[in-house]
This record gives sequence, C-alpha cells and structure tokens, in this order.
Amino acid sequence: MNTPGLGHPGGSSVDPAAYLAALRAEFPYIGIVADFRRPIWMAVQGNHLFIRASDGFVLRQRLLELTRR
Repeated sequence: MNTPGLGHPGGSSVDPAAYLAALRAEFPYIGIVADFRRPIWMAVQGNHLFIRASDGFVLRQRLLELTRR
C-alpha cells in the first residue's frame, strides 16, 4: 500500500514534518518521533518494538516489513 505523499524523502520538496504526520496516520498504533536536525527517526510500540532509522523512508520500509503490508 502506498500512502499519498510518502515517497522517498531524498527529494527537495519533501517536508519532514508532513512526512512524519503521514507516517503517524499510516501507523496509528505505533509511536513515531523524529529529530529532523540529527537526523534520527524512531518507532516504538510497547516493550516489543523499537526501530531507529536515519530517515523517514527507511523507517517506513522497516515498518512495512514488520507489519507485512
């Protein structure tokens, strides 16, 4: 499933805040936080899921793999 607005954030037109909002909408049951200046993107769900990624695209790919979407 491809969420509108979630392409690879390497393009200059991608707003990290909008990408974060789209990720949160796509995975509402997972806590997602990002520090755009570092860059660090993290996803957490209880004590059994913790993912750290360098950008939102990588984080989304890992979440998709784990949720088998």
